[in-house]
Amino acid sequence: MSITDYISKNYSNNPLWFEEEVQRGYHIGRIANCLEVKDYLSGQHKVLTRKDMEYKGETYKTRKIILQIAKTILNFHSTYLLGKPLSLSGDDEIIKEFNKIYRKGRYSNIDYKIIDKINKFGDAYEYVYIDEGVIKSKLINSEDAYPVYDDNGNYICFIEYYTTINSVSYYTVFYMDKVEQWTNEGGTLQKVNEYINVSGLPIHYHNMNDLDEQFGQSELKDIIPILDEMEDILSKMADSVYINSLSPMPVISGQRIESSIPSDAMGYILNLEDGAEFKYASATMDFNSIKLLYDNLKQHLLDIACMPSVAMGNSNVANVSEVSLKLLYQLADVKAMLNEKCVREGLYQRIDTILKLLKIGGVTLDGSIDVVFNYARPVNIGDIMDNLKTQYDMGAISKKTIIEKSEYTQDVSNELDRIQSEGVRGSNVEG
Repeated sequence: MSITDYISKNYSNNPLWFEEEVQRGYHIGRIANCLEVKDYLSGQHKVLTRKDMEYKGETYKTRKIILQIAKTILNFHSTYLLGKPLSLSGDDEIIKEFNKIYRKGRYSNIDYKIIDKINKFGDAYEYVYIDEGVIKSKLINSEDAYPVYDDNGNYICFIEYYTTINSVSYYTVFYMDKVEQWTNEGGTLQKVNEYINVSGLPIHYHNMNDLDEQFGQSELKDIIPILDEMEDILSKMADSVYINSLSPMPVISGQRIESSIPSDAMGYILNLEDGAEFKYASATMDFNSIKLLYDNLKQHLLDIACMPSVAMGNSNVANVSEVSLKLLYQLADVKAMLNEKCVREGLYQRIDTILKLLKIGGVTLDGSIDVVFNYARPVNIGDIMDNLKTQYDMGAISKKTIIEKSEYTQDVSNELDRIQSEGVRGSNVEG
């Protein structure tokens, strides 16, 4: 179904159809989830709803301990996959051109922001364009993004919509062949700009979601319930220590004494009648049970978040082999592979778009190109280099492959050029 048929079927050819589109229920629910994630990451946690209470005649402000472990987990997975820049592999001519484009367009930073948004919100949106002869990409905020899919799940249009603090709304509507900009500044919705679109629709990256194949799901949905429980336990435990241990309740049996002692005073003597008894009523807390519950919650959190315990400082590791490191980071590798699949699909669309833009500019590139992800797993570089050298000595691997696998090389084609130039200079010196 084309966008024209979609507008005709659902909005009776209304030229302002995008106003109604952004108000559809599934869009509102999705945007609400994005805003909830942003609030949570900014510190708006469930534990803050704990009510204060009356204690010894005054208002006691209950502890509200916030753990920002979620940020650490998200940052770990983002840097694990794309903390190191991507490597491009393929034919030399096309690789050289793409390396130039990636450097000028700052694409290593763009790639990291994409996986960061996918982990936080489940979706990321990238629009590739040309600005004064330089190919660049713009990332569209997840809470402002409204991709349009037809009944068959085909991606047919895209709307960027947001409202400023002054209640002025802005719409950027991406069609396959044009881009329109609308605003209601001045009180009436009107078109302010229209451009030819040669890049196609913004690229929609998303992770896997069993409930909706068109959209992703935030990684926080799986770990927030456990983090809420951990924060609740720590907050209540802190209150219990203060009230029941550091400030126990005095209990006197016998005649009531009508007097008071200053709270800052020391060395007072309390005289009681015969048979009276004075004692402190304090609660004995089962520390081991609380510790057991908290430690189990923390371990489940690490398992669900695919975080190695060593990355959180919970284990001591020394003199481990390459195999041991892979075992420790196995869950992180599995998570990175899943993220790699959704990012890779979008990167292929980016490559196709860049080739299209180059062709429009008169540059035609032939050949194959692929992307190689460099996981940020701790590695025993010595073992890797020894294995590569052994394969090279056996004639089972090329120099180019060794350079691609090396942790010290990011630009393979540039490194090959340097090796070749050094070889030429060396032969001239010998001659």
